[in-house]
Amino acid sequence: MPDVVKVRAATNNEVAFLSWDLHGMIPGCLGFEIVRLYPDTGEERCLASWVPFKGQRNPRWIPQDTGVWPVQKTFWRDLTVRRRRDSIDVRPDGEMIAYRVRPVGDMKPGLDPVPVRPDQVVDGKPAYTGPAQPLGYLGQGAVSPPIFLGQMFGKARVAFTNGVLSTQWMSHALAEAGIKVGQRDKIRAVLQDPTSKIRAYLHGDVPDVLTSLLKRAKAEGGTVRLALYELGDDELCDAIIAARDVVEVILSNSGRDDQTKAWDAGNAPYRKRLHDAGVVVTDRLFNNNHIGHNKFVVYRDTQGNPQAVMTGSTNWTSTGICGQSNNAFVRDDPAMAEVFDAYWERMKADVFPPPASESAAGHVVQTQGVPFRKENHIPNPLNGASVVLDGMTVWFSPNDPNRNKKDISVRPVDL
Repeated sequence: MPDVVKVRAATNNEVAFLSWDLHGMIPGCLGFEIVRLYPDTGEERCLASWVPFKGQRNPRWIPQDTGVWPVQKTFWRDLTVRRRRDSIDVRPDGEMIAYRVRPVGDMKPGLDPVPVRPDQVVDGKPAYTGPAQPLGYLGQGAVSPPIFLGQMFGKARVAFTNGVLSTQWMSHALAEAGIKVGQRDKIRAVLQDPTSKIRAYLHGDVPDVLTSLLKRAKAEGGTVRLALYELGDDELCDAIIAARDVVEVILSNSGRDDQTKAWDAGNAPYRKRLHDAGVVVTDRLFNNNHIGHNKFVVYRDTQGNPQAVMTGSTNWTSTGICGQSNNAFVRDDPAMAEVFDAYWERMKADVFPPPASESAAGHVVQTQGVPFRKENHIPNPLNGASVVLDGMTVWFSPNDPNRNKKDISVRPVDL
């Protein structure tokens, strides 16, 4: 009899993705029940589902599970593997998990019934409107191999944010906090508040990864070299200041304010805080269409030898960690760390005249130097990349010394 025959699953530290194969079409199939399994404890948890059958409505956006409203696809994302469906509390990571997928259809004699697990009455009212649709199992389904739910992947520690604000969950969480959708100042305040559970829910483990090498340097007596495009979050700025004795920062400029037309409006107050606190800062100010789009940290041991690198897509701003989908990773790899450390030194040595003031517009002279670009453009007989390490390739930009806005014919080496 046709059934689910194979389930595959993969995960990072926040969500899981799974897909499954069928052995032919399953007559009467209305969808699939998906259950998360914890092999070490025997616990089972049916995945959340919010979309009802035709003729039902879910006006209060109360979750059921896939045993009530089954998944009508052959793939799914488990968004509640750590973030709970009905609260802003977070489940721990570091566990092994697996998934069981079973086909379901309308309940008929001879079928095993699908259990209705969630409460069907919430706050004295039905959880959803419309007639219930009892379901039965159409097969035994299949179970995925166990996978690790955590941040460690070999030499790398990896974390992702949950910073997508345009979600039903977010609108309900804001409503519970007394904030209406569209009240930008209040939303911004929540995202910047280090004590906010909404902020913690959205940024996940990323801030800890961003600042981990700062903490390591303080604990082990090493040093860190930090290069940033944007700095715009109190908690992250405080972490840099707390490591003032072991950190050196290259900080580029943020963009131009739409109203005042002043450059570096976002970074300016945090730049001042770093300088006032005695942090060693190199101000790399373009104030034009060039950007210093760096966001990495190099950890060096007590002898000054590079040992680890933190990088990723996350800007060190409240928006970067709470309002966007971003990632951050640390890799303990002296060879890679040495490459990033040398790039940091070359960037610091790439000196050009500063703008008239931190907020003034820059001109042609405020640009990366041709020697700096040439040093990034190191051909490699394997694939034209700068460096090949342990099966990975490292590129740095800008890497086209002859390219400018008027000439786009030069092919970037990293393409």
